[in-house]
Amino acid sequence: MARLLFECVDGEGNRVLFETSEKEGKELVASYEASKKWLLDNGFTLAKAPSSKPASRSKEKVLFDGQHCPRCNGAVWDNRTQKREDSSKRRWPDFSCKDKDGCQWAVWPGQYELTGQGS
Repeated sequence: MARLLFECVDGEGNRVLFETSEKEGKELVASYEASKKWLLDNGFTLAKAPSSKPASRSKEKVLFDGQHCPRCNGAVWDNRTQKREDSSKRRWPDFSCKDKDGCQWAVWPGQYELTGQGS
């Protein structure tokens, strides 16, 4: 059993969520076009899905020196060597703020560019 969820905008610009009742997969797929047509016929505009580009490519890279957090200016952990030497740590960010409770800043490969002496 599953449901369809449509994110729409009404004629006044309000965001509206429509959810169908639970149906079996084949029945749900068969009713998709009819549900979409009903929403459009009744004045709703379907919201478009966000871009499928990875976030690291669609955002500007963070520029920082590799030593100071760009958010709070505190010290950062440089995890790159540990990631290379221990495959169990490959999901770690390359850099993360040492203030894990307050700041929580972190970047992964492709999301940053080092500047100055930290490079």
